[in-house]
Amino acid sequence: MNKIFSTLKFFIGWPLSVIALFFLLKLAFPKFSSILPRIYSINMYFLVLSIALFIVYFLLRSFLWKKILEYKGHEISFAKTTYLWGFSEFKRYVPGNIWSFLSRVSLFSDTGIDKKIVGLALLDEIQLIVISSTLTSVFALPLILSAPGEQMNEILLGSLIGILIYCISVGYIYKKRTKNGTLLTNIYLPSYTLKQKISLTFISVLTFFVFGFATFIACISVNSFSLGMTIILSAFFVFALLAGYLSFITPMGLGVREGVITIGLTPLVSVSTAGFLSVFSRIILIISEVTFLILILLWDKLISTNPNK
Repeated sequence: MNKIFSTLKFFIGWPLSVIALFFLLKLAFPKFSSILPRIYSINMYFLVLSIALFIVYFLLRSFLWKKILEYKGHEISFAKTTYLWGFSEFKRYVPGNIWSFLSRVSLFSDTGIDKKIVGLALLDEIQLIVISSTLTSVFALPLILSAPGEQMNEILLGSLIGILIYCISVGYIYKKRTKNGTLLTNIYLPSYTLKQKISLTFISVLTFFVFGFATFIACISVNSFSLGMTIILSAFFVFALLAGYLSFITPMGLGVREGVITIGLTPLVSVSTAGFLSVFSRIILIISEVTFLILILLWDKLISTNPNK
């Protein structure tokens, strides 16, 4: 059954993503001659800085996961957590976010953590991603609301509905599990103390702001934006990530995130430039993640050969 489900996901998810990217490329590349000089004149300082910031983002994500497990009573070294988290997250490239979740459960249960605990920790991580991304995205509202047409408003409304449904679902799951308390008290990070909730939320908000800022730096390496737009654009890129994250069927929200970026940037740049920036920032993100995986693999090998370090 799992094999059949996986096959269906593959043949539905990837074609949707490819079609979405095809139309984005179709927008950008008819005017490729006007975009080409930007690639030739790419600012390498900003490009390297963007990759470094994306790596910091991945490190913060793994640190957040470590803190979640720690608050659930399981201490694992940061190096071990980063290694297992990084390679489980790479499964996002398979259509359907469920595969990275299943990989996470499998890898961390091998460390002695009960699968149910890992599953509940995943629910908490998802909620942190959704809530912290939403909080960060608030700063992008001036840009989101000024986007042309009805598409962005529909995306915004759909995202808000998705967030609400998810939070209520989590509250209901925990209410049934604990058989006490109310739905309202279980909506946000149930089973954590107030201090722990504040700590996790702060780490998560910082994590996704770093993601948005890294995307902004990647974009200004090939296209100039006003520095006064730094916060708004960084927050907007987080909103685009959230919209893609809420898209379950496509791998990594591929196509959804790029579409949101293209629509949202059109008040600032041409449609072809916006499409190019959406694809370019995705490529830099992938390069950064591969670099991150290589680094943590080397880190793990170093620890394995030098256990005292």
